[in-house]
Amino acid sequence: MTVEAVGHGDGGEANLSVTLAGSLGERIIRGELAPGTRLLEVQLARELGVSRGPLREALRVLERQRLVRILPRRGAMVTQLGSDEVRCLYQVVTPLFQTLARSVAERWSPESLPGLYTVVEQMVACAERGDAEAYFEYNFAFARACSPIVANPLLQELLADLEPGLRRVLYLSRRHRAAAVDQHLMVMRRLMRAVMDREADHAAAAIADLGALELQLALASFPPESR
Repeated sequence: MTVEAVGHGDGGEANLSVTLAGSLGERIIRGELAPGTRLLEVQLARELGVSRGPLREALRVLERQRLVRILPRRGAMVTQLGSDEVRCLYQVVTPLFQTLARSVAERWSPESLPGLYTVVEQMVACAERGDAEAYFEYNFAFARACSPIVANPLLQELLADLEPGLRRVLYLSRRHRAAAVDQHLMVMRRLMRAVMDREADHAAAAIADLGALELQLALASFPPESR
């Protein structure tokens, strides 16, 4: 893969770093770079056809997203993803999504609804054609569509930083999630009804149920003795 393959544009090193982080992050999310893999700067820079400066900044982005750890004198390493890490992730992210859902229920306006409905319609279409991977990816699109309604930059930043880790869990548990799309969609519809009725507590309860379901599906991907 060369620098052209990862999309070097006219925005300079900052844009290149973001592009590199996205490319490497996707490889980690999909398991192409396994947990524990060392990411050697010299080797990666040669492989990607870039200088080490933008690559080093990209690795810092991935560290903020909890996809890599940068160790003194040892460089970057892909983080582990076991049942403990998954539990910790959902313990943090579920309350954040509850805050998002509460705020949307309290703050939505008629002008903001079409964006939400468009995403939900896409989720329904994915469920109907049995495309579980696309269905769960649209969950992230739904959260992003909620962000302008809430207008909370800190919440938006926290969720954006946690999204790659959630997508990594999603890919890990994709086989189990395929059988749970209908159940998940039923709770999503509960969430939308609560939002429309401005029932913030009910919206938060729906998010709690979604988080519990997703955690259950993720843990099912591990051997029983390591859950």
